[in-house]
Amino acid sequence: MTMHPFASVGALPERPTRLRRSCLAVPGSDPRMMAKAADSEADQIFLDLEDAVAPDEKKGARAKVVDALNSNDYGDMVVVVRVNDATTRYAYDDIIELARGAHAQLDCLMIPKVQDAGQLWFVENLLNQLEQDLETSDRLGLEVQIETGTGSVNMTEIAGVTDRIETLIFGPGDYAANQGVPQLDLGMIEPDYPGHQWHYILAQIVNHARAVGCDAIDGPFGDYADADGYRESATRAKLLGIDGKWCIHPSQVAIANEVFTPSSDQFEFARRMLDAYSEAIAAGKGAASLDGKMIDEASRKMAAKLVARGTAAGLE
Repeated sequence: MTMHPFASVGALPERPTRLRRSCLAVPGSDPRMMAKAADSEADQIFLDLEDAVAPDEKKGARAKVVDALNSNDYGDMVVVVRVNDATTRYAYDDIIELARGAHAQLDCLMIPKVQDAGQLWFVENLLNQLEQDLETSDRLGLEVQIETGTGSVNMTEIAGVTDRIETLIFGPGDYAANQGVPQLDLGMIEPDYPGHQWHYILAQIVNHARAVGCDAIDGPFGDYADADGYRESATRAKLLGIDGKWCIHPSQVAIANEVFTPSSDQFEFARRMLDAYSEAIAAGKGAASLDGKMIDEASRKMAAKLVARGTAAGLE
């Protein structure tokens, strides 16, 4: 547990750095699909015990997910399970069975529909007790979904509950339903809206993620046959600072990986910027010039961020 992130000024807590350009959703009730996901090129997979599992199947799906985690080799992917939300009768046993059955195979738990800090305190305290009982020093991270207006309003308190939080995630379907948006397509771009319909909530998620030092992730785009629509949605999110996007179908993975990876030209120019600025500082100058463009400390920060992102994605 940590103090509220805005209670004092200082270094942000250390959190794992993981690549999450593409986050592939996999139904937790389907062993075949969970096994097949091991061959995906996605940066992250999450086995879903929430929306992808029918109510009568939820309890039985837990054992299937634990078995999948212990049987399949997911390699270097970030491995996550989405449990049911903290207000349901399923969440408590979801967390207990996953922690007891497959703690070592998990990186994070995804907590959906987080509306206030109290719901996340429940998860934090339960995990603290379980990990003490398991006598492990490894701590599961948390991925937190913001899917309602209440969650949006309370995001500052939610983000400050625990340094386990590795991502804040936008859930467009439940958010649209909660807000009364007259739309039936999950996360789609509404052509009649004059601008970017999800700009406010995505920017809010990015700001809060940066305040606590975690990633900001965009949610699903429902029409997996519309590759151009998915690309546009991902690009809009990237331009707001979002780090990655959900994939509800394997066909979306390559697009997400492409969109959220800097181009080779961007990557090379950013490295040249860093070199030029370093030479200027060594010469006692506060700024540099490269290809007719001024480079100052703000430019250096932008370039360093892009180089770090490209390096994590395998660019050299």
